[in-house]
Amino acid sequence: MKEWFMNDPLQAVLYIVAVPSTVILVIQTVLLLFGIGGDDADVDFDADNGIDGVFGHDTVDHTDAVDVSGLRLFTVRGLVAFFAVGGWSGIAALQLGASRLVSGIAALLMGFAALILVALFFKFAMNLQQSGTLDFSSAVGKTGEVYMTVPAKGEGKGKVNVVVQERLVELEAVTESDRALLFGEAIRVTRLAGNNTVVVEPEIK
Repeated sequence: MKEWFMNDPLQAVLYIVAVPSTVILVIQTVLLLFGIGGDDADVDFDADNGIDGVFGHDTVDHTDAVDVSGLRLFTVRGLVAFFAVGGWSGIAALQLGASRLVSGIAALLMGFAALILVALFFKFAMNLQQSGTLDFSSAVGKTGEVYMTVPAKGEGKGKVNVVVQERLVELEAVTESDRALLFGEAIRVTRLAGNNTVVVEPEIK
């Protein structure tokens, strides 16, 4: 074992990463096919991940450490896909005669591509679920919290978490307030401004 590791440390590390990640990925996929491990099975890595379930309701979306145009990148599923795809890509590159540097870069690039594809898939699935089952007009009058800063005077969109039909959902939001609404601030939805956009104001306690 030690000799195998010393002969090609990079390939050994890639195998150590790729094999268990692939096993986990297969298990996740099988569970998902049987309807197990859906929304509640994923874990996020945000400092405010405690918001899920704060109101005692099911969640429709997940709050992750990095949000790029609404994509949730660093979820458990995304990281597993990153290590599985990245690991096997690096191994394949080594076996094709690529240098260790090129193989390492290939592993990182392919792993990151898998991370993005998983994020895109679940964003699409969540949007489909929301648009097909939720009546967003019922969000009017509800209170929630800012997830992504909402710029002042309608100068841009932010995001808020609001309970709609017993589910904690993430909605795009604008405000007519003279100041920006910051992360974690309590808000109230005043009206709709589109299919998935609400107008919010600071909640006065």
